[in-house]
Amino acid sequence: MARTRATIMDIARELGLSKTTVSSALGGSGRISDEKRELIQKTADRLGYVTNRAARSLRVNRIGTIGLHIPPVARSLAFYMDFAFGVTEGAAAADYDVTLFARELTPRMAFQVDGVIAIDPAPGEPLVAALLADGIPTVSVGRYAGPGEERVKGTLEAHHAELQTEVLEHLLDRGRRRPALLAVDDAIASSWAVDTRRTYTDWCVRNGLEPRVHEVGAGASPRDLVAAITHAVDIGGADALVCGAQGQAAQSQIVLESRGIVLGRDLDVVSFAGAATVETGNPLISSIDLAPRAYGKAATELLDAIIREPDGPPVHQWFEGASVLLAR
Repeated sequence: MARTRATIMDIARELGLSKTTVSSALGGSGRISDEKRELIQKTADRLGYVTNRAARSLRVNRIGTIGLHIPPVARSLAFYMDFAFGVTEGAAAADYDVTLFARELTPRMAFQVDGVIAIDPAPGEPLVAALLADGIPTVSVGRYAGPGEERVKGTLEAHHAELQTEVLEHLLDRGRRRPALLAVDDAIASSWAVDTRRTYTDWCVRNGLEPRVHEVGAGASPRDLVAAITHAVDIGGADALVCGAQGQAAQSQIVLESRGIVLGRDLDVVSFAGAATVETGNPLISSIDLAPRAYGKAATELLDAIIREPDGPPVHQWFEGASVLLAR
């Protein structure tokens, strides 16, 4: 005969607790100490209790799924893939599934989610605007500006300006007086892209340096990147390259070294969004490690808190997991 699946009543009898206490602990609600909640969970695991998500969703009026919106133009970048993995890890811990919004907005699109994380949304991004108009709890990673911005329930940002300034100051300490910015072009109009250009320009002005901005697409072809590097170094006389898009610093290293330029001696290279190993682990490149997996998990934790307290005020949080790695 098949073994009957354990129930909440079985766990309650085992521990001498009420059914309500056990149910609240397993559902992540109620005023229960961490020690008791852990004991209840361990007992549930030992007895083979399996959550009936459908029944629980009906009780708490939830679907059990959160959405993730990534700008279509940026989906090929490893940062966003790693961020998405962080979201799924955080979602699994909070008992959600994850839906990636891959389609463009359509007139009859229905949003079957409890909440949404939108990373680097462009101003007025139609899908984000529609989510907000529909009353879907939304966390914006990076600031959102556009229709419904007052309805954004949570905003999560890294300390980009402080981190970028630290890297730029390192260049100045090394005697670099002509750093050029390979800026992400207008195809990605997120607050991060706009703030990055402003941070660089303001820093140059404060230090009496000439801003040297060269626009390069986040997904620029090797030919376009080589053209930008050539213009910055050969024509503009840059003694350092500051790369906005992930991966472009490592590609710049290949181009420069193929021309006999020695990094660290002849020219410095910086990444404002370091790619794992090739940039954040590269001793010749100064980089900012944005810790995308931890970033994604933090966004999920913020969204989960908002879903649990839907009537709370809007929340702004700083992500503290990013760090600077300076070239030796």
